[in-house]
Amino acid sequence: ICNFYDNSPDKAIYHCPFCNVCRSGRGLGIDYRHCMRCNACVSLTDEHHCIPQRLQANCPICHETMFQSTEPLRGLQCGHVMHLNCFTMYMRGGNYTCPLCKKSAEDMTEYFALLDSAIRMQPMPPAYTATTSNIYCQDCGKMGNVSYHFVGLKCQHCGSFNTRELQRVDPNIMASLWQGY
Repeated sequence: ICNFYDNSPDKAIYHCPFCNVCRSGRGLGIDYRHCMRCNACVSLTDEHHCIPQRLQANCPICHETMFQSTEPLRGLQCGHVMHLNCFTMYMRGGNYTCPLCKKSAEDMTEYFALLDSAIRMQPMPPAYTATTSNIYCQDCGKMGNVSYHFVGLKCQHCGSFNTRELQRVDPNIMASLWQGY
């Protein structure tokens, strides 16, 4: 038995027999479909990244259940989900990555373009021009070696700045170490 009630006469509500709950929307096959792998109703217009049983988990911010929540949910680019209010507060805190997998939570193209501009306008001092960094990209999952810059380290595979520096390699220091031998 569903307990979803709304007294608005023009409000579209449908029952999903797979979720066994009523939801806002016109219905399965109209504006939603049920993903059996995720066990969730997903919009036909949105790009869907399947994560098995993703709504069965708790919100990564407030740790409350999401499956029977009446609060609006927000899906991230990676496919993870959280309450919309939790997402808003999380992003206001200066975070831009998923709290679970650390991939970019939203399309960061404009922000990454700003970082590219900042790097072009602030060249590294001569002592650091040959310095490189071994990085791990949290968006594409690949490793690489890139020129070091204090503004950010750009993945050469996908163009993301959502990277982690694994090691910094300064050839000047390496050369001086080898001269001692």
